[in-house]
Amino acid sequence: MKHKKAKLNEGYTIFKPIGVKVEYPIVDLEKKQVTGTVSSHDKIYLTVLVDLKANRVHVKGNVEGLENNTMDNNAYTSMIKAEARFFVENHISNPKEYYNQFK
Repeated sequence: MKHKKAKLNEGYTIFKPIGVKVEYPIVDLEKKQVTGTVSSHDKIYLTVLVDLKANRVHVKGNVEGLENNTMDNNAYTSMIKAEARFFVENHISNPKEYYNQFK
C-alpha cells in the first residue's frame, strides 16, 4: 500500500491596519460601568455602555459605515462587554495605561 504525501498549501497573509480603534474613555470601577467606543478617522461610529452591576448593555450607533470593517455591531459589543468585565474584575481604571505596559 502506497502512502500519498499530503499536499501542503503555501502562501502568506498580510495584516494591514484598517484604522479602526476601540477605546475605553470611561471605566468606573465603583459603579462597575465601562464605556467603549469604536471609531475611525476621528469619527465615533459605535458607543457601548456596559453596566455590570445591573447586567445591562446600551448600544448607540452603528459600524455599517466603516470601510474595510469585518466585524458587526454584535461582535464589537461582545468584545467590549468582555473587556469591561476584565477591567472591573482586575481593578483596571485606565486601560490605555494598562496595555501600554506591554509594548
